[in-house]
Amino acid sequence: MIQNVIVDSLTVFLLNCVMSVASTKIRRELYKQGALGTAFLVLISTTLGFLDSAKLATSFLIISGISWFYVLANCHGKLHLNFDPKSERRFLKLGIGNRLTLTRGLLIGATAGFIGTDPSTLSKFAVFLPAIFYTVAAIGDALDGYIARVTMQTTQLGSELDNELDAFGLLIAPVLAVLWDKLHFTYLIVSAAFYVFRLGINLRKHQGKPVYELIPNRFRRRLAGYQMGLVATSLWAPIPAELTKPVGVLLMIPLLIRFLLDWLQISGRIKKK
Repeated sequence: MIQNVIVDSLTVFLLNCVMSVASTKIRRELYKQGALGTAFLVLISTTLGFLDSAKLATSFLIISGISWFYVLANCHGKLHLNFDPKSERRFLKLGIGNRLTLTRGLLIGATAGFIGTDPSTLSKFAVFLPAIFYTVAAIGDALDGYIARVTMQTTQLGSELDNELDAFGLLIAPVLAVLWDKLHFTYLIVSAAFYVFRLGINLRKHQGKPVYELIPNRFRRRLAGYQMGLVATSLWAPIPAELTKPVGVLLMIPLLIRFLLDWLQISGRIKKK
């Protein structure tokens, strides 16, 4: 009896030690990626200082830096989710898929750095940067999950971080597109939709009401992909606003309907069969 207690205690102690070491390694990996991302933003800011103005360089570095810190803080708070949801196997490293997802967050942050600018005053180099950054981030959304599966490291962390960055990107990029008069201001409803939806879920939990599981739907991901493609296209200077504005209004309608249906599902008004 005493031996069993001792063995169980030692097992728990060793498991805690292993988890502590693994957690430390993952945090260091995150900090390293954070430092590399910050260096990238400083490089872009310095280049803008030479080619455009010190004011643009400063505002870019401040806004993009805050956005990048938000991405890193979000990931840091979810590091305990770095496990396979099916097998519950924990991973000692972030993995290539999660690293790519974080890189997407960095590029979204870099896109945010141009909020508050006037495109007519930017150099030919600077005016194309937001489009390049967000387009690459949108393409990365189709790759990070695939790479995670190929490398056999699909994690709950990656899934949740991917959703967070999809929403963050569809907040930042449309705001910039609206300010640059490339999307109709009503498209900002799309930017707010995810956060309103999540607020509603949190309110239901706070009130003790049930939150039901969403019915799997491939069209949900496709709709998000269509929005990213539209927003990325709208940021390219040669694409006329006369095209992107009406297309944006048309594309946001099915997305908002999808959010409504999802709300009816999680609130139990539509039952899972």
